[in-house]
Amino acid sequence: MAFVHGKTSTMSIDATDVSARVDTTSLNKVKDLAETTVFASTGDNKEFIDGLRGHEISIGGPWDTTVDAVMATADDGSSVLFDYSPDGTINYTGSCFISNYSISSPVGGRVDWSASFSVTGAVARA
Repeated sequence: MAFVHGKTSTMSIDATDVSARVDTTSLNKVKDLAETTVFASTGDNKEFIDGLRGHEISIGGPWDTTVDAVMATADDGSSVLFDYSPDGTINYTGSCFISNYSISSPVGGRVDWSASFSVTGAVARA
């Protein structure tokens, strides 16, 4: 199995490649589980059934006016497209809504930004 270095990752938000302004990205697959435990369940273990699936995206890096403009545009209330490649060959694409955008300015370090997105609909893997 070949391992991949993170430096080959790419990320586009709303058709703008922000890779040069991103140093951390994660695409998280989440699933709702419905608990079905009842009084008559045996043992002391919870029971569940499969539920709805979703995806969340977190990105961040050194702040500048370009990325700030992209995040401002993404925060207009409509969904935006994303294209994430962890290795430069496999791409995950779909539509998402921005749910959080944060800028931090530590006195002894660089100004950073981070953003979170909730995917709406399916994520395609190509």
